[in-house]
Amino acid sequence: MKHLYGLTMATLMLAAPLVYGGTPTSEAARANSIQQFLLNSTVTGDIRNYYFNQIFSGSSVPNRWAYSLGGMLKVQTASLYGFNAGVAFYTANGLGANDLNGLHLDALLMGNRNSLNVLGQAYLQYRNPWLRVKAGDMLLRTPWMGTADAFMIPNTYQAALVQITPIRDLRFTALREFRYKNRIQENYYRQTLLNENPLYPRMPDHLNGTLAFGLSGHWHGLHSSAWFYHFYDLANLFYGTVHYGAPTLSWDVKPFADFQYAREWADGAQYAGPVDATIFGGMLGLHSPIGTIFAAYNAIPARSPFSAGGAELYNGGFVSPFTQQYSADPLYTSIMDYGLVSASQPGHAWKFGFLIHPLPQLRVKYSYSMYITAPYAPNVDANYLDVTYSPGGFWKGLSLRNRLAVDHSNPYADYHGTFIDDRLMLQYAF
Repeated sequence: MKHLYGLTMATLMLAAPLVYGGTPTSEAARANSIQQFLLNSTVTGDIRNYYFNQIFSGSSVPNRWAYSLGGMLKVQTASLYGFNAGVAFYTANGLGANDLNGLHLDALLMGNRNSLNVLGQAYLQYRNPWLRVKAGDMLLRTPWMGTADAFMIPNTYQAALVQITPIRDLRFTALREFRYKNRIQENYYRQTLLNENPLYPRMPDHLNGTLAFGLSGHWHGLHSSAWFYHFYDLANLFYGTVHYGAPTLSWDVKPFADFQYAREWADGAQYAGPVDATIFGGMLGLHSPIGTIFAAYNAIPARSPFSAGGAELYNGGFVSPFTQQYSADPLYTSIMDYGLVSASQPGHAWKFGFLIHPLPQLRVKYSYSMYITAPYAPNVDANYLDVTYSPGGFWKGLSLRNRLAVDHSNPYADYHGTFIDDRLMLQYAF
C-alpha cells in the first residue's frame, strides 16, 4: 500500500503541469511554455554537518556521541492555475564515525545505522489568496504536531491539510494525519512516538491517525489561537494561547504577556491509559532593540495515579504523541532535552532567560530553568545556552550553531547526576 501511495503521488506530480493548463493567475507562475514553467520552479535545500555529545559526569554510565553529514534537497514546481507540487529528499550519513555496535552511540541523531536516506516530502497543493489545500507527505507546523527540525531529518506526516483565510489576520486550519515518520525512520507508519516509549508497551502499530482543527487570529496587540486534536484511541486535546503585546515604552521597550492552557482526556481504546490531565502556564517579558528578556511558568496538577509501563503516573497521563521524547512541545518552560511533558509526572516549572543579538550576525539565547516534580520524580534544574553565528554577505546561508544544556539530574535520560548535552551544527542553506 505504501508503494502504491508513493506511485500515485509521483504520477500526480508529473501530470500536474499537463492537466492544469491555461493562463496562471499568480505573477510567479505565468508560464506559457514548458521552459518557462521549469524556470519558475524552485530548488532549495541545506547541507548539515552535525555532532552530538552526551556526557554523564561522575558516573559509570558511558558517554554517548553521534556524527552525521547530510542535508535536504527540495524541488517545488511553479504554479499553474494555483496548483503546484513538491518533493524533498533527505539524507544523513555517519561516514563510519559512530559506535554502531557499542555502548557509546547517541541514536537520537540518525538511529543505529550508518546511512539514512528518505523521500520525506511528496505533495500536491492548491492555493489562492484565501484557500490552501495540500495532500501527500509533508511538514506540519502546528503546536503539538510539528517538524521538530533540530536534527538531521524533521518529522514528516502523510496527511491532508486545508487552510482558509476569509479575512486578513484570521485563519482556520483542518488536517487529517494518516501516517507518521519520525526523525530516524525510513518509512511512514501508522504509529506515533509513543510506540517508542517504554511507558506504553501495549501501544499497537496500527493506529488510526489524528484529526485536528485550529483557529488563529490577531487584532492590534492581541494574538490568540485555539486547537483541538483528536488522537484516535489515545486522547483528545484542547490547547489555547493568548499573547498580548503592550504599546512601546521609552527606549523602544515593549512589554508582552503570554498565556497557555491545555486540557486532555482519554479517547476510544485508551491505549495511553485513562488520560485526564491539565496544563497551564504564562510568560512575561520585554522586547527591546537588542533582544528579549523573559520569565515563564508552567504547571501540571496532580491527579489520581494509574499504572503505565511499570510506573505510576500522577500527572493525569498527559501524552504528546508527536513531541514527547523530543521535548519539542510548545510549553514555555521546555528546553531541548527536558520539560514537564518529558518528565511524565506532575509539578511546576520556572524558566528565566534572554535572547540577544550583540552583533547583527550573532544570536545568543540563555535560560535557567527549574522543574519541581518531587516526590513523583527527582527535581531538575538546567542551564541552557544556544549560540548561532551567521556571517551573511558572501556567506549568506551559512550558520554555525551550538546548543548546550547542563542538567543537574535528568530522569528522562535515566540519570541523576550532572548531565551535559552538547549539539554542534554547521549548516549551509540555499
